[in-house]
Amino acid sequence: MSFIEGVLFLCACCLVLSNCGSNGCVDNRSSIPLAQFYSYDAQETALSVDSISIFGIGQPTDSMLLDSAVAVTQVYLPLRFTQDSTQYVIHYEQQGLSSPRYNDTLTFVYRSYPYFVSIDCGAMYNFVIDTCRYTRNILDSVSVTVPEITNKMWRVYGFFYTVQTQTPDEESCRSNSEKGKLYRCKRIVSLRSRKSQK
Repeated sequence: MSFIEGVLFLCACCLVLSNCGSNGCVDNRSSIPLAQFYSYDAQETALSVDSISIFGIGQPTDSMLLDSAVAVTQVYLPLRFTQDSTQYVIHYEQQGLSSPRYNDTLTFVYRSYPYFVSIDCGAMYNFVIDTCRYTRNILDSVSVTVPEITNKMWRVYGFFYTVQTQTPDEESCRSNSEKGKLYRCKRIVSLRSRKSQK
């Protein structure tokens, strides 16, 4: 289905729904992928990330999803149904990492298609992820666990970081910094396991 056909489909659905109540909708009305932060060395261990900002690239309006947020364990990353790709930047606010050269960029390439949920819930766009590209300045890797994004509340992405369980000494951190491996200094990155906060 072409983009124009998709828009016409949604308009037709809206006309039908204008005469119907929406109180009977019990489903989620949008398809937005959810990303979870993890430790690369303990991939079942969720992380709580401090001092992090995430914003979109090329968005027509304000696209700041997180602004110097603390204790972040997951984030929703909306996709644009009018485009076949969406980009986000992860900016780290910690001391020593706040320079833009340490930013990580995420690029999601996908196909969108209109989907009619029900009379009460209306229509929405679902997505199928074709490719996920990312930089590795601080981020270690990204996984796509559910390639088709619907209105079901599933974790779609996993963002993995290398975390050192013990704080290294100053000389070790300085050595890693010179090698471009700042993510290995927990003192700087401040990635914490949620289990350690219990």
